[in-house]
Amino acid sequence: MEKLMRSSAYYYFLVCFSFPVFAQKDHSYLKQNSAIDNSIPKNFVPPSKYGPCVSMANLKEALKNPLIYVGANFYNCGLNSVPPEIFLFPNLMEIDLSHNSITSLPDQFKNVKNLIELHLANNLLTELGTEITSCKKLEVLYIQNNSLKIISPEIGKMTSLKKLWIENTDKKCRVPAEVWKLTNLRELHLIDVNLDEVPSKISSFHQLYDVCFARNNISSIPDELFQLNKITYLNLGYNKIKNVSPLLKNLVNLDYLGIYGNPIQEIPGEIEKLKKLSFLSCWNTNMNEVEIENAVKLLPGTKVHFTPDSIH
Repeated sequence: MEKLMRSSAYYYFLVCFSFPVFAQKDHSYLKQNSAIDNSIPKNFVPPSKYGPCVSMANLKEALKNPLIYVGANFYNCGLNSVPPEIFLFPNLMEIDLSHNSITSLPDQFKNVKNLIELHLANNLLTELGTEITSCKKLEVLYIQNNSLKIISPEIGKMTSLKKLWIENTDKKCRVPAEVWKLTNLRELHLIDVNLDEVPSKISSFHQLYDVCFARNNISSIPDELFQLNKITYLNLGYNKIKNVSPLLKNLVNLDYLGIYGNPIQEIPGEIEKLKKLSFLSCWNTNMNEVEIENAVKLLPGTKVHFTPDSIH
């Protein structure tokens, strides 16, 4: 109890003397470079599944007792940099900074020791560096639509990651080979990231159930991927894949399969063994009407989307 009182007193002292300093500075991070959703009430505090959440609406009040807050939600606030006040909340487990115009991430992220989820989608970030890869407890990282130019190889040390979504990187950006060391992943979305191949070492991703490699340059899928029978969602749309392996039948829990936008001419008959398949998106392929009709017959309980208008 004495230790807790000392800790609380310390943070009360820190906040009381730090916040005026922040308040005197030019809050340039508040410049509204992003379109803000004005339908959201100004006093609205988004919830966090982890507990009490700080946002722009309650920031001043929250700084009076920063120890109790475990979530920080600054979604769509028109920010062009990360608010420094965030780092006065030592127990944050979730931070959402998505849909802003943030261009870089400060080193202080290394000090957020309990961080589990970090949402950075739809910003202007160009680099994913060690300020994030040092977050050893991080389980969820969403960093879609940022035009990343550099992804640090240190990402391979983030072995606690369970969900990793990277999308729409710069054309010169390459996903480092170290990503394939993240074998604890459950969800892996690498969309429009200049990916040329999926390595055979994906066989080690035994917990993987949600996979999206859409909009890349992949010409074939390794047989090892079809060993991962926990996969329920597999999206390979808009690649250069010509053939679908008969080993697809091993994905017995597959609910969605996206092969649209590939030069595929036929679907193997073994697909009929996928009894849990609810959706098959196969529009904009090289399959003729006969092959499409054959797929429909093989999958009587599956919704087959053979035009963009019918996509799930």
